[in-house]
Amino acid sequence: MTRKTICGMDFEQFVYDMEDFHGARAPGIIVGALMLDTALEMVPESPDLVVAVETVTCLPDAVQVLTACTIGNGRLKVYDWGKFALCAYNRETMQGVRTWVAADAVARWPLINDWFNPAQRKGDSPTFDDLVPVFFQARSELIAVREVRIVGEDHGFKKKKTGICEKCGESYNLRCGPICSACQGLAYYEAQGSA
Repeated sequence: MTRKTICGMDFEQFVYDMEDFHGARAPGIIVGALMLDTALEMVPESPDLVVAVETVTCLPDAVQVLTACTIGNGRLKVYDWGKFALCAYNRETMQGVRTWVAADAVARWPLINDWFNPAQRKGDSPTFDDLVPVFFQARSELIAVREVRIVGEDHGFKKKKTGICEKCGESYNLRCGPICSACQGLAYYEAQGSA
């Protein structure tokens, strides 16, 4: 019996790495991994690979566990569109593929439908262990794929011009303006005491 792999990684190792990185065994990361695996069959991993995900939930972690594309190196783009979809593309050619969960297929798989559409669920959410084999079984129906050409600017990891904020004295990205975003009143925190 052959062992399951995902993006060339042993599946059991992937589940271990997922739990370590994400903090839990997440069905969404399994679906994301299958989507990514499908995409990488057509756009091989290379230093020019970029992945854009269209949700902040689960997909970014699947990409970071399985590829060298991370938010920190600029090769993972995260769009908060609430869509379970991703594009894998070559940043030199701007050619790639987009994969997404096919809504019509979800309805044909009751367990997946219960998980994917919690508002329609009657009872508890399906368990990770129950969902994984069904995801693999449904894969060819569940994951839609289409070739794409990236038309927007690829905001790859480019060195940013930085400076020192005149108001707080901290380093910041100069694209924010003459003072940093926090000093412009956009801080997500309120300072307590002195530094």
